[in-house]
Amino acid sequence: MSRSLPRPSRLPNAREAATATAAALALALVLGLFVKVADLLAERHAGLLDNTVFNEAVEHRGPLLTAFMEAVSTAAEIPLLATAALVALAFAWRTRSWRPLIVTAGAGALSVALATLVKEVAARTRPPMATAIVQETGFSFPSRHTTVAAALLLARRARSRTGATTWWTTALALSALVAASRVYLGVHWATDVTAGLALGAAAALAFITTDLGYGLWARRHGTPPQAAATHP
Repeated sequence: MSRSLPRPSRLPNAREAATATAAALALALVLGLFVKVADLLAERHAGLLDNTVFNEAVEHRGPLLTAFMEAVSTAAEIPLLATAALVALAFAWRTRSWRPLIVTAGAGALSVALATLVKEVAARTRPPMATAIVQETGFSFPSRHTTVAAALLLARRARSRTGATTWWTTALALSALVAASRVYLGVHWATDVTAGLALGAAAALAFITTDLGYGLWARRHGTPPQAAATHP
């Protein structure tokens, strides 16, 4: 008797299940990182690291680097929000699904809410204003710039391993650059931006994991592929 071949529809399900599992594990890891950084702050063990990194940043300031870091910090606000919205719209049009928009908007909104809540709870003072290049108000932990930038940049996924690796590597590098700019400009400590990176990544991964879970559920319940379409 010839061995029957698996149904073609099961292969995408297996890949998507593996991706959903990986996303859930990554979510657990970044949440663990955030908890660890928050614990350092609560136990007052963050000072040595923060002061060392901050002093190095101040010592290596220069006109060209300052202009570049100011541009990066500014780009992480309205320009990044507009770009993320346009990219999500492009994916939504290509896949004929609202899900890319929901993932991007949801990750962005969740990141703002989480950063704002944690700021109020932690109530951490910013670095000395005398050393700041730009002026900011409010509490310091975590960096909301970094949190939102990480969420918007990471709230994507690709179907191929190469595409996913390229996208996430680029997104993480850009998020780290935003984080570095906030320390360099003197408005955040290193642990502020590290926590922001973790919190923003968590917001993105929460929606990506949910999106993948919905895709699996839709396939198993016979939802047409167009309705279950997701990011290319």
